[in-house]
Amino acid sequence: MKNTRFKFMFLLLLCSILIIPSFVGARQANAASTVTMKVNAESLNMRSGPSTNYKVVKVLKKGIKVTKISTKGTWTKVKSSSTTGWVSSKYVVKVSTTATSSTTKKAIATVSNLNIRSGAGTSYKSLGKLSKGTSGTVLAEKNGWVQIKTSKYKGWVSKSYVSITAKQSTSTGSSNGSTVKPAATSTANVGKYFTVKVDSLNVRKSSSASSTKLAVIKKNSSYKILAQSSNNWVKITYATGKTGWVSASTSYGKITKTKPTTTSNGNSNTGTVVPSADIGKYFTITADSLNVRKSASATATKLSAVKYGSSFKILDKSSNNWIKITYATGKTGWVSGSYGKITKSKPTKPVSNDGTNSSGGSLSGKVIVVDAGHGGTDPGSVANGVLEKDLNLQAALALRSKLQAAGATVKMTRTTDIFPTLYDRVAFSNMMKPDAFISLHHDSATASARGFSVLYTKGKESTLASYVKQGMSSSLPNMVNRGHKYQNLYVLRENPQIGVLVELGFITNVQEVQTLKTATFRNSAANGITNGLINYFNK
Repeated sequence: MKNTRFKFMFLLLLCSILIIPSFVGARQANAASTVTMKVNAESLNMRSGPSTNYKVVKVLKKGIKVTKISTKGTWTKVKSSSTTGWVSSKYVVKVSTTATSSTTKKAIATVSNLNIRSGAGTSYKSLGKLSKGTSGTVLAEKNGWVQIKTSKYKGWVSKSYVSITAKQSTSTGSSNGSTVKPAATSTANVGKYFTVKVDSLNVRKSSSASSTKLAVIKKNSSYKILAQSSNNWVKITYATGKTGWVSASTSYGKITKTKPTTTSNGNSNTGTVVPSADIGKYFTITADSLNVRKSASATATKLSAVKYGSSFKILDKSSNNWIKITYATGKTGWVSGSYGKITKSKPTKPVSNDGTNSSGGSLSGKVIVVDAGHGGTDPGSVANGVLEKDLNLQAALALRSKLQAAGATVKMTRTTDIFPTLYDRVAFSNMMKPDAFISLHHDSATASARGFSVLYTKGKESTLASYVKQGMSSSLPNMVNRGHKYQNLYVLRENPQIGVLVELGFITNVQEVQTLKTATFRNSAANGITNGLINYFNK
């Protein structure tokens, strides 16, 4: 009997030894299926659902790593720290498949004199300043801020000014994404030419947006294609003896069999001079100051600068909307046609962009900050051959003219194609201490979505949003009014000043975007916003 019992116990123990490892192996295999992805855009909105119609729950910076949960159409559900949401799949890339037992994140200051604060926001007191290169252990992340612990401090720093690295104890792939595997090459367009259609385009070491940046090439420059990758990147010679890769997406450039013909003047980035009905008319400057250049390109040699309100007879006009003028006795040069107004005769006094002034009151004594969204390396939404950042800037410059005509002092977060971070925009507003902060954007969604909307974050901004909406509705009677509504936006939430964000229309709507590109629309929208502000301050 004892012998039988002993055999039974022995068999039971043997089964346990054989079965338990299989469960452990199953758990390890499941852990190894975790997919880590990295953001490859300068900033990426994480939304509550798989569409731009859903609200933004978090803004992710370039290089931030997230955990993939699932996909739906062209959207990917991810987790970043404690936040879960949806991002556009084209702006995240797979880094590695990891089996991580523990992860330690380090934050390294990328600027000098970085404030470390007692809480996650600029309103919290500074505990001290970190020098460039100072590192600390990441303890938590919240609303674009990182809590870190250094040898001296424990506090919060802006995520915009630190580089975050993660050291993993075990991994089946690259833990930092520094090694970029090039895509397979193709000979489909080798020997043809690639012409840049955006203001600037990064040249990288390999055919990936996450590879090392080598240089920047400018709008209208053309290059012979040396090779092409399967993910639609092309290899070019960007400088004597130097080659690199650029994205050949139709949003950034065009491939042609032959090199486009341009006016030379020693500059391959200039536009083609074409016959124009505007020759002989007058061009009046609506920017505070506008550079005069040797040829029709922003990269051409600067000759001089002309001031707001000055008018010049148009001698020539290029295909990329540059205008030739006589800026001094016997001296001619080119200015961008985006920063002025063309009239048949020379104005007797400075004019607004559409020849009309705002009505309903005065903004004398008021300071307004106008924020053109996105810019520089952040194009914003891209659709129908249009970059949101360009329309935002054009609308902001038009609004500045209207506000100045109404007596306001206007401060701009940007007047050229640069990229201030969200933190920079808020810090600028806080420094200027304006009576109102107006951020201008253009929306994107389905092809049928259309109309403008005015967004607010703080409760006290609702009234201002309502007045701006009413002003725009009056000046844009044929446009869909999507109303004013709450949205949790960083530039408003972290901004102690009152403000609104205006979505001027949808660039994803092929009909509406044609209207959004016109000076007539920009001037009408600017009039509406100006009148809304006038009525708000005089209520």
